[in-house]
Amino acid sequence: MFWVIAQLVQLTNFSKVDFVNSPLNSHCLIVTLCKSPNFGAYLQAFALQEVLVGYGYQVSFLDIYDEANNKKRLQFLFRGWRQGAATVFFNLRKLLAFRSVNKRFEIIPRGDISQFCAAFIGSDEIWSVTNGTFNSAPEFFGLNLGNLLKFAYAPSVGNSGVDDVKQHPEFMDGLHEFDMLSVRDYESYLVATKAAQREDVTLVLDPTFLHDFSANEEGFDVGCRYLLAYTYGFSDEVAREVKTYAKKHNLKVISAGFYHPWADRSVSCNPFEFLSLVKKAECVVTDTFHGSVFAIKYRKNFVSYGWHKKKVKYLLESLGLEDSLVKPGILAECCMIETDYSNFLDKLEPLLFDSREYLLRCNNMVRG
Repeated sequence: MFWVIAQLVQLTNFSKVDFVNSPLNSHCLIVTLCKSPNFGAYLQAFALQEVLVGYGYQVSFLDIYDEANNKKRLQFLFRGWRQGAATVFFNLRKLLAFRSVNKRFEIIPRGDISQFCAAFIGSDEIWSVTNGTFNSAPEFFGLNLGNLLKFAYAPSVGNSGVDDVKQHPEFMDGLHEFDMLSVRDYESYLVATKAAQREDVTLVLDPTFLHDFSANEEGFDVGCRYLLAYTYGFSDEVAREVKTYAKKHNLKVISAGFYHPWADRSVSCNPFEFLSLVKKAECVVTDTFHGSVFAIKYRKNFVSYGWHKKKVKYLLESLGLEDSLVKPGILAECCMIETDYSNFLDKLEPLLFDSREYLLRCNNMVRG
């Protein structure tokens, strides 16, 4: 026990882990949505890469983007073409911004993976079998990975439930063969324990919580005080109250990553510029999982309209920030967006410990 604690203390800053603790064969594979033009998807992949590099691994990503998934990726990115040329040009700039940062990943095609010692599968919604933006890759469920050790780190089922996943028995068979399993939210825990009938499942934090992004931020100045909106799309009611709140407090509404005509400005930027946008914002309004995550990481005053999304609800409740979950209408009555972080670390630190201890056990299994 004392040895485990000592190792965890050493691993608090992953960038300073001594390579003497790395396995002899230290080339590992990450299986996740590594090409998704989405800030959260990209940054979770980048964070897990950096964490594993800190352990001494050489990291590559498996390219699961076959023709069908590439088609879905582009269809999702340009789904707003009927809204006009502004949306199309915005999303084209966004695609180019992501293409530039994808160079930070070594992405390999499917094929011979005998040079790898282990596969870290996750995070993000890779277990969501009802998400229409991508096709579920067999590798997300541990299939087609040969004799590699298979570790799930923080995958999510998104809005899929136990019954949805049970409709894919081959995926359930794959989950049975994982060497270690962890998930990032309670709905995913239910799938792993009930559908896959695994009892050895650990609840861990999204990898973005394990990495300090301060050295990765890239400057992005919008030249004004602003409320940052991060959403795939608010209802008309929510958009109106966000605009009313911003005007009341002399803020501009800046939308990051998505073109919304109701915002004062929509900015197409890369994920590391997005970090700076969050950092400099007066407050954040979102309804997404990673929008909430990065508002929390930068200790921003924020509200989340994701009260109806199980993964968002679980995240905020587990960190004692459930008061930031709001429903339409509440912001119109709000004098000031304020987030109480006074008890936050008491909730966060045990979860950080469990997450790092899980990765330590994975590393020890690789080392034998």
